[in-house]
Amino acid sequence: MLWQDLEHKRVAIWGMGREGLAVKQTLQRHVPNATIVEISEDNLQDIYTADVLIKSPGVSLYRPEIGKAKEQGIAVTSGTNLFMTNRNPKAKVIAITGTKGKSTTSSLLAHTLQAYGFKVCLGGNIGMPLLDFVDEESDYVVAELSSYQCADFVGKPDMAVLLNMYPEHLQWHGSHEQYYADKKHMWNQGLWQLDNRENRIHIKDDYFYDEEKQLFPISSLNLRGIHNAQNACVVLAVLKHLGLDLLKAEEAFKTFKGLAHRLQIVAEQGGITFVDDSISTTPETAICAMESFQEKSITLLVGGFDRGQDYTELNHYIAAHQVQAIALPTTGDRIETSHHVQTIEDAVALAKQITPEGGIVLLSPAAPSYNQYKNFEERGLAFQTAVKST
Repeated sequence: MLWQDLEHKRVAIWGMGREGLAVKQTLQRHVPNATIVEISEDNLQDIYTADVLIKSPGVSLYRPEIGKAKEQGIAVTSGTNLFMTNRNPKAKVIAITGTKGKSTTSSLLAHTLQAYGFKVCLGGNIGMPLLDFVDEESDYVVAELSSYQCADFVGKPDMAVLLNMYPEHLQWHGSHEQYYADKKHMWNQGLWQLDNRENRIHIKDDYFYDEEKQLFPISSLNLRGIHNAQNACVVLAVLKHLGLDLLKAEEAFKTFKGLAHRLQIVAEQGGITFVDDSISTTPETAICAMESFQEKSITLLVGGFDRGQDYTELNHYIAAHQVQAIALPTTGDRIETSHHVQTIEDAVALAKQITPEGGIVLLSPAAPSYNQYKNFEERGLAFQTAVKST
């Protein structure tokens, strides 16, 4: 939908968070003659007075109000789609999605491309909404896209990357099958597609390899964990597709700093290391986090909002590796442990008592934060505060 398609139209924006505000500000610049209506749960009926409905990612595509709006002939779109339709065509869009690793992969790719001398914008589900870049002149836009943003994606990214898929966000998508289909919806539209499960850039003998050609040691990557090395393989595959010298990526990898709340070491007290991995919202990510510290005694702080995920493998890993788990509401009820607490503050206090010297206290909740915190950042900050104050 082009800007001119919105002229003199009544445009409803459902959800006035970060992306909704970006939509409103962008429309005010580009479509001054549009009438903007802000929609919340308190005035849902106003949707049906609009010509166009722009929904925020948190609003499920499968809510009955969306279906009713479409039946009444109201065009439904999103900020992501407005960006794709109205963006500067000179900038190549590299869209990255996956259940886990997309924030780190997107950030590492943007950092590496900048090290090659390109002008790069990074946004989407991470950092700034894509619409904030709609008027930017850049070489590349690295777009991290959630399943919410992929589900109704319209456009053809120059490069579309799929990292992995595990059951997630069932309350939004309605089923595992629909989640997988929505995730791949964007990927299917890419002009060049990379499924990381078929990536020919791989790891062998602690080195990155391009098929049979040895590149450089994975120790050059300033991130812990084999899963992060696999994310780096995606970055190298994109660089290869762009025709860039892969060996030059080594220096960029060395200078990349990990993102906050992603295996972030926040303190060392009494011989114990405290690690914030609040970004972990699935059992798979919690297992990857623990694998990053296999040589250590681990106390795992786990639990959060319950959206029907399967914790069987996580419980098996905890038992097989003698991890001490401290379980938090609500999914903590499904963790096989004798340690159950109500707050992160209580979990940190207990962890300090039961973790041996030289051990790791790891917040990797394997669940979203919505039952107690606004987002994973707020949860991570609560953990960091508790570590420093208890």
